[in-house]
Amino acid sequence: MSTPPNERENDQLPSIPGCDTIIDLATLSKEELEKRVLKLIQVLFPEWAHDVKTLHLTRISGAMTNAVFFVNIPNEDKLVLRVYGVGVEQIIDRENELAWLARLSNVGIGARLLGVFGNGRFEEYLPSRTLNHHDIRDPRTSEGIAACLRELHDIVTIYPFDSTKHHLECWKNIDKWYGVVMSLFPALMKKNAEWFKVLSVYNLERLKLEIEECKKILSMTDSPIVFAHNDTQYGNVLKLEKTGELVVVDFEYAGYNPRAHDLANHFCEWTYDYHSELPAVMNMSRFPTYEEQVHFLKAYLDAPSKHTNRDVVNYAITPEDLQKEVAKWVMAIHVGWGLWGLIQAYNSEIDFDYFLFSMQRLNAFREELVKWKK
Repeated sequence: MSTPPNERENDQLPSIPGCDTIIDLATLSKEELEKRVLKLIQVLFPEWAHDVKTLHLTRISGAMTNAVFFVNIPNEDKLVLRVYGVGVEQIIDRENELAWLARLSNVGIGARLLGVFGNGRFEEYLPSRTLNHHDIRDPRTSEGIAACLRELHDIVTIYPFDSTKHHLECWKNIDKWYGVVMSLFPALMKKNAEWFKVLSVYNLERLKLEIEECKKILSMTDSPIVFAHNDTQYGNVLKLEKTGELVVVDFEYAGYNPRAHDLANHFCEWTYDYHSELPAVMNMSRFPTYEEQVHFLKAYLDAPSKHTNRDVVNYAITPEDLQKEVAKWVMAIHVGWGLWGLIQAYNSEIDFDYFLFSMQRLNAFREELVKWKK
């Protein structure tokens, strides 16, 4: 059985089958879940799956927004199943995500979207292994990730940013997520006694003014607008089995952003080991050294790209100067994921200490802001 066809000619998704079925992971046993997924596959892909009688689900660890499974069908191809997390509609724009998946498919990047249902989707399975926190520190692998990001960023030459139609994802999300956090604030204070103590001291009301200060500082930093992934943690980078090629996946947060935002985000992800005993803890001693940053940025600037148009994105810059451009954007990364973490702390059923994650990021934001206000 081959992977279900999914050919697209433009930004639309006309060939993607869909239904309104909801999968409630909180109420289904493993056996019940497998039966529900089997029935769902038969509904979405009837011609392709008419002979499928059984399947086995393997949950992938390290996923922080959705529950992600490999769908293993005896003697057949695998699929990837994503079941959206509770409350993720507050943090993710699905319409924007699906539009970008269509565009990426048009230029041959990423895993193909195969089908959608009420609270999730099926994607193409790429025979590969997911990178880990050791891999991204390896110089050659780091160069490969840099080249992947360069290729993604240069997609802006095909789908240009238009300030009259588009918004920067970073500020759109931060403003939206701050509003959600404040609407959840009373419930957050009541949900956990320790949360109450921490949030009483942090002063989220003052955070709004600090975000505006951050925007003002970064508005004076010239960083070209690109198509950005915005979540380049190692779990979203695959190494293909046959070729060893690196492929970036999971474009839930993708969209237009300054290139420095995406690069700073990747550097921040060096500080996490999502498969450790303390996956939510940010260890700043793991943040790439100046030399490691410059090495990565040199690979980024040197990477050839079939999409490059130097009239759109200026790459006539040294790695050292690009490092200075990137360094300022670290504070925006921290505040964005900090707000995201508070929303997840209230909503998510995934076993992850989102509150700790959030407060570490929000405190790091304030430290960075003080640094750049000088």
